[in-house]
Amino acid sequence: MKKIKEYKGYWSFAVFTSIVGLIVGIFSVISDHLPYVGEEMTVFEFFISYLAVMINSLPMWFILAMLVGYLFGRNIKQAILFGAIYTITAITFYFVIGHFYTDVPVPVSFSEQAVTYMIWYGASAVGGSLGGGIGYLFKINPYALLILLAGLIFQLFLYGTRSWFNIVGAAQNVTFCLIIVSIVIYLHLSRKRKVE
Repeated sequence: MKKIKEYKGYWSFAVFTSIVGLIVGIFSVISDHLPYVGEEMTVFEFFISYLAVMINSLPMWFILAMLVGYLFGRNIKQAILFGAIYTITAITFYFVIGHFYTDVPVPVSFSEQAVTYMIWYGASAVGGSLGGGIGYLFKINPYALLILLAGLIFQLFLYGTRSWFNIVGAAQNVTFCLIIVSIVIYLHLSRKRKVE
């Protein structure tokens, strides 16, 4: 019975990783090829641009790795491993789709490609592992969200004030601010319940 549950868990993880990783890969490529965002945008163009930019942001990649660790990790080691596998799968979809999306590929030497892939896959493995681990720890201690909170604040700092003058950038920043406020409220309520 235990082995059947584990098999179902692995299958669910594989399905989640394949579907969500593909979606993230597609929208990340779309985000890289968005035209200049002017004032005259249709609602549909704004929605797609916002969705693509949000999904392609580092906080969302980290949050999805956290979700993997939270949903599928039976222990901290498994959560870390699953987070890394998910993120590496997503970045692979991104590279493959991006290759076909580019009309005229820029010629790059094999050594340059190898270094680029090593950096991206290394960063993805580290970020995915960290996200998966934090997602699992969140089940044990809600204060694990403080790492995500710090990351979101740092990301807003990196974007700077100029990002608020772009409609899509402003929408993304507002979303991050709402997530920050939600985390603060959640942690406050969790502390209040613990005290009571």
